[in-house]
Order: sequence, then structure tokens, then C-alpha cells
Amino acid sequence: MNIRRFFIAFFGAVALASCAPVTSQAETAAMDNVEIRLARGACFGFCPVYSVTINGAGEVHYEGRNFVNIVGQRTASIPTENVARLVARFEEIGFENLQDAYRAEVTDLPTYTVTLTRDGHTKTVADYGGVSAGMPRAVRDLQDEIDRVAGTAQWVLRDGQPVRDRPQP
Repeated sequence: MNIRRFFIAFFGAVALASCAPVTSQAETAAMDNVEIRLARGACFGFCPVYSVTINGAGEVHYEGRNFVNIVGQRTASIPTENVARLVARFEEIGFENLQDAYRAEVTDLPTYTVTLTRDGHTKTVADYGGVSAGMPRAVRDLQDEIDRVAGTAQWVLRDGQPVRDRPQP
């Protein structure tokens, strides 16, 4: 009877292990060649000006310039699985097939730029009021997702709120 339980437990464990996700060497190598960049530009008001770059190893590089809590550079790291999910989001929205720029015929908006570099190929999409210029809403959602995954709120916001004063020299 004990041998029977052993075999049932053994085969159950094998079955569960076979369902576990496996990261192949090819998938790991592909992530080594990934870089995601989000840059948020200036406007005539209090728009936060910063850039954040995430590489395939999960390294996050932030540089704050204006109307952010932290002016200057910071680094952090995130799980590579989060980077892989971000890359999957780029694919889901058809990022490679988007226009290079979406520009609304208005003034005083910040420009947001999203760049994906993978395997030596770089695609950039510039957003200047892009949703009103035909840019898919999914691109704005992707920008917010990049911020969330990178954790930029810790550097951009002050006490959870936007910064409204100019940085001290």
C-alpha cells in the first residue's frame, strides 16, 4: 500500500513539474537584447520631465529632470518576468506596425516617446496628444504600464502627489 502511495505521489509530482513554465536558453538570450525606454517631455505647465529605461536583465535606469521628486539618476531592478510581460504587451498592441508619430494639432502638450529595441532593431513611437490624432489608446496604456513596472512613481511623485515646484539647483 505504501509503495502505491509513493508511485501516485511521484507521478503526480512529475505531472505538476511538466506543467511548470520553462524558460529556454533562447528566451533568456532574447531578453538580453531588449531595451524599453519611456521619455516624458516638457510642457508649459507642471509636466514631469523624465526618462526611464528597462533592459532585459531587469535593470531600471531613471533620470529625472523637472517637476519630479527626484532630479538626477536612480537605478533599481525588477524581475525579468516583468520585462518579458512588457515585451508581450508591445507585441499584443502591434507596436512594430504603429506610425512613428501621432501629433495632435494643439499646443502646450508634453511629448511622450516609447522605444523598444530588440535584437538590434529599434522602433520608436512619439505621442504628442496622440489619442486625439488617431493613436490607439493601448499605446497610452502601455506608457502607464512601463511606469508601473519600472516603479517610477517612487521618483516622480512627492508624497503620492505630482510635483508643482521647480527643482532647486
